[in-house]
Amino acid sequence: MGLRTGLIIGTTSFLLGTLAMHWTADHLILWQSPVTYDSVVTAYTYYKDTMVEMPSIFSKFLHAVGAAGLVYYHKIAPSLAALPLKAPSSGAAAVNARDAVFAPLREIATSHTVLAVALVGVILLQSGQYYSERLEERERIEEDEARLRRRQRRREQEEKRKLQTTASTQS
Repeated sequence: MGLRTGLIIGTTSFLLGTLAMHWTADHLILWQSPVTYDSVVTAYTYYKDTMVEMPSIFSKFLHAVGAAGLVYYHKIAPSLAALPLKAPSSGAAAVNARDAVFAPLREIATSHTVLAVALVGVILLQSGQYYSERLEERERIEEDEARLRRRQRRREQEEKRKLQTTASTQS
């Protein structure tokens, strides 16, 4: 594996790991049916604590990573900014508050899922490229070995002919 492939797979795996951390909140929003008040509050609290209030060095690092940083900047950051300052309260007004929080949370979770699928695609493409390069190298080695065997047989046949001609000229 080349350095470039190793860097791509390493970076992609790191980003997949960061997205896997968010699965606890994303699962509550995307895959749990029906979405309960507690699920929304848990996801809200998670994103508020880990993403909105994260140190600036982490967000700068995430922006610097590349394509994932672009998706983060254009899709996830506005949704994080749309989260209200306070968690929705329970009670009669909870339905409206939950809906106000639910839309940005769903956008964040959906973006994480799309990023995860894209990153898995990158890893699969890199694996396919590595496999094809290895296969190509193996075929080249087999061709070289076959060429060497043909040369060796020709030399042996030439030596055999020379021996037969020298033996026939001597007798």
